[in-house]
Amino acid sequence: MTDTAIRPEGRNMLSIADPTGDTRIMWDPRIEDEVKVAREAFHKAKKRGMLAYTVDETSGEKTGTVIHEFDPQAGKIIMTKQLQGG
Repeated sequence: MTDTAIRPEGRNMLSIADPTGDTRIMWDPRIEDEVKVAREAFHKAKKRGMLAYTVDETSGEKTGTVIHEFDPQAGKIIMTKQLQGG
C-alpha cells in the first residue's frame, strides 16, 4: 500500500506519536503558512525529547536516519520518544 492513500499527492506529513495515538500535520511545501505550522510542531516535539525519522517513500518504512532539523521537502517524518535500551 502506498502512502498516498493517507497522504494526498503534493502534501507532506509529520506524524507525532504519543500515548493517545498520533497527531498528523500535513503541509504543501509551496505554502509558507503550512510549512510554518509543521515546523513549529516539529520543534515543539523535539523539545519534549522526541526523535524524528524520515520515511522511505517507496516502502513506507523508517529509513533509520534521524533528522535534527525540520525539512519542508521531506515527504513524511515520524516523531517518537526514544526507546531506552537495557
